[in-house]
Amino acid sequence: MTWHAAIYAASVSTRIIVPHRGLEAAKTRLAPSLSPDERMFLASQLLQRVLAVTREVTEDVVVISPSRALREAVEPSGARLIVQRGMGLNEGLEQARFDAMVDNVETLVVLHGDLPNVQATDVEALLAALPLGSEPAMAIAPDRAGTGTNGLVLRPPGLIGFRFGIGSFAAHLAEVERTGVPLVAVNRAGLAFDLDTPADLARWLELGDAA
Repeated sequence: MTWHAAIYAASVSTRIIVPHRGLEAAKTRLAPSLSPDERMFLASQLLQRVLAVTREVTEDVVVISPSRALREAVEPSGARLIVQRGMGLNEGLEQARFDAMVDNVETLVVLHGDLPNVQATDVEALLAALPLGSEPAMAIAPDRAGTGTNGLVLRPPGLIGFRFGIGSFAAHLAEVERTGVPLVAVNRAGLAFDLDTPADLARWLELGDAA
């Protein structure tokens, strides 16, 4: 944990949730470029990187997934796996959010598990975007296209409904506008670049951390 994260964690209870479909179901859009085994290996490496980064920021990291088999990839990082009872990204996040609220978590972060270039400083910047204090607030990290949501910070955890899916960035903005609470958009390369399509993979293989 970095010094900035340690100071932040000392003052508030923060949990990071990483949703994941499971290795076998992940990265199906990369089928034209990678074999099933290669897709599973890539998904595992991406997830483990995100977990290592998030664990630098807070010790409270949870993966929500319908796949029990994902435990082998999650637990060595020190994160915890919550097995999702139903299907669907937003449904899984609601389950994980309920657990967080029961545990009196004050600030909830949702971060996708396919961000190959994310750094601890990116996650810290997302958290630091919230105003000081305990008043309700939200920060959001859009994807490169500006249409999806790769990161979300909610204080308190139940501030808005989850609207991940097509056009999620605009949907989340509409949700928070109804609350009238402060919102900050955080544009950082490490948060914006998600590896999802063959074009993303080609860009990443060519540019690496600069993608």
